[in-house]
Amino acid sequence: MRSRILQVKDYREVDVKPLLKPFMPDEAALEAELKRLTNPYVRWETGESVSAGDQAVCRLVSDCPRFNKENVRFVAGSGMFHKELEALAIGMKAGEAREAELPEGRVSVTLTGVMNRVVPEPSDGMVKKLGLEGVETVADYRAYLLAQQKEAAFQDALYEPQKRLMAEVIAGSEFVLCKEDWTAVVNRELDRCRTLCRQEGMVLEEMTPEQFRGRIPVKSYHELVAMLQYDSWDSLCRCLLGRWYAQTDGFQTGEADYDAFIADYAATWHISVENAREANPYETFIFNEYAGHTYTVLKKYIREFY
Repeated sequence: MRSRILQVKDYREVDVKPLLKPFMPDEAALEAELKRLTNPYVRWETGESVSAGDQAVCRLVSDCPRFNKENVRFVAGSGMFHKELEALAIGMKAGEAREAELPEGRVSVTLTGVMNRVVPEPSDGMVKKLGLEGVETVADYRAYLLAQQKEAAFQDALYEPQKRLMAEVIAGSEFVLCKEDWTAVVNRELDRCRTLCRQEGMVLEEMTPEQFRGRIPVKSYHELVAMLQYDSWDSLCRCLLGRWYAQTDGFQTGEADYDAFIADYAATWHISVENAREANPYETFIFNEYAGHTYTVLKKYIREFY
């Protein structure tokens, strides 16, 4: 590759903080996950009255056959049996009878038994049994869940600031881009598309808009060529930037990484290793790894402000 970088814009000169939404913990989701922790430890005890979540055993009397049953068991408030009758049962005591007017007719409900759902408080012992590294107490687990929330929010918020930062770094850097390198990037991507289509029994140059739909965001081969020609300038810049950053941060890639990528690609797409290699030649993998390294570097910088 004859293309090269003359000067790189320092990404730390770009203020990305205004582009990031502040992280707001979802306390309700945290509490729900802590309750989920206790699910294996829930026990049922014979009780006297029904609360939401308890098991109610009832005798139903009605002219409607569906609601004329000697012994019906349901969880009050679950909506799995009948919403109105479940709501009616809440607050009832064993032996008590109530009536409801339903579209199907009048139903008499007598509570014959109750099993109260007893949910213990989350404990350190429950947390330890999860086997999460470095997570041994309820406080640890809460912090772990909060970190997961924050990471998910960061990934959701990343696209726009990373896109803006990438554009400013490329625009502010000085490149020498050779036409033959740009052409090679375009042709390499076209060859990859051509191979993938052939493996599905299609000829890329002859594909219809319907065949492109869901595969590539264009409607014709000529649109695909135009899209790749447009995108490949920035792709070439990203690859050069990735190689530049690798000189100082120690990033390396090679045959071992390629073999691991091919194995994962073949397993993910349920194709042979041979087809995976044909669709992803080694030189394409190396180019994409360095281009992707630029995203990794910028992502790490953005994370500092989240």
